[in-house]
Amino acid sequence: MSRSIDDIVKSVAVLADSPDQFCAEAKEAARELGVASINLLAERFHAQPAPVPAGFGFEQRGLGGWLAIWQFAIFEILYNFRETALPVLRLIAFGKYDWTQGNAIEVLCRLAADGVDRERTLNDLKRELPSMRYEAYLYAAGPLLRRAASEPEIAVILQELESVDDFREAVEELREN
Repeated sequence: MSRSIDDIVKSVAVLADSPDQFCAEAKEAARELGVASINLLAERFHAQPAPVPAGFGFEQRGLGGWLAIWQFAIFEILYNFRETALPVLRLIAFGKYDWTQGNAIEVLCRLAADGVDRERTLNDLKRELPSMRYEAYLYAAGPLLRRAASEPEIAVILQELESVDDFREAVEELREN
């Protein structure tokens, strides 16, 4: 019997503290789920199953901690679908504000750094970033800054997006902290 979509996402999410394993499991999850699951995954952002796994409760991760990790896992799975996930990622990144917006921007940037629809993504982000909330900048820029330290391609993308004044301010704020 095959695993449910929730069980598959959970198998990725529980590895959040082990980045290499997390990424490897997300890649395997994408393979297991297949591209037909992209829209189903996007419907699961705010529907993490109960119970929360041991070590991921309020006491260990704070308010919203498990939900954030759950969403992070879904986005990492979507990243592995590459260009096939672009329509869903763009819808989230350029749609109505939700705290998932920053995650979608981050994944779009990672894909652009990999050469997946790079020019369109950068042009769209430069056009749309000025109308986005500051929180979206922070949610996107934090993970991008961490990756930029060891991934030169991400550093180049980040530098290009810093041409947007408000985004640059968010990046500078994060660098100072």
